[in-house]
Amino acid sequence: MGIQHQVATREHNHFLPYIARIGLSNPLSELNVNAMICRNCGAGLEADRIDASLGVVSCSHCGSLHDIPNNNPNDTSSNEPTAPAAKPKRLKVALPDRFKIQRGANSLEIIWAVGGLFHGFVLSIMAAGVAYMALTSGMLFLLIGSVGLLYLAAVRTLNTHRIRVDKVSLQVMQGPLPWPGSRKLNSSDIQQLYATEHEVRTEAGDGNDRKVRVRKHYRLSANTHKNGRITVLSGLNDPLQALWLEQEIEGLLGIVDKPVDGEHRH
Repeated sequence: MGIQHQVATREHNHFLPYIARIGLSNPLSELNVNAMICRNCGAGLEADRIDASLGVVSCSHCGSLHDIPNNNPNDTSSNEPTAPAAKPKRLKVALPDRFKIQRGANSLEIIWAVGGLFHGFVLSIMAAGVAYMALTSGMLFLLIGSVGLLYLAAVRTLNTHRIRVDKVSLQVMQGPLPWPGSRKLNSSDIQQLYATEHEVRTEAGDGNDRKVRVRKHYRLSANTHKNGRITVLSGLNDPLQALWLEQEIEGLLGIVDKPVDGEHRH
């Protein structure tokens, strides 16, 4: 049986493909990620934390995600592109495909589906299989699991995520069927938003047949005045979803990146 582990580390793609794509000849000196610091915890960012396929770099201490600045020497928009201890310059993150947005004068609503018909269909088949096993084997307690799978199938088919933000509050909801994760924050209590990456590793088999499956997911978190560091939304499949939410919500609330010390704060 597989053993599941929650870990805070990540596997990295080599950063040279990204360097080649933006035309840099000396990666360590021209793409000076090592000279930059994490916006969240103040730890130094490292070049080997770059994920070339996604165009992001993660902090080795807190897991925060940052889009990669373009430090191409042909770009003259900045006089000091490799200044020591510089905070990563924000790049504009495009609207993720799954997101539908409604903008007001001082408000924003983001809506996207939790799953889809395919997810609901697969979970329904699993629920039917568990129910059949329970009835034919006499292990009726398995019917509880079947009902749970059926409810999850309905959630994945019918529910949508909804985030509403204005100058008064930030609300995270899921419906129409009840599901954990709803949250409401006072906008004035939010100091900073940031995205983090997390992994779930599943190990199966023994010896040479042992296989490890890594599943990554992303969270939008916040530093608040009253409650410290909290998770705003979890379970995102794409880092750009978390980065876009961070970008748009901070922009609406007028939250600006603040200077941080150049050392890691525990």
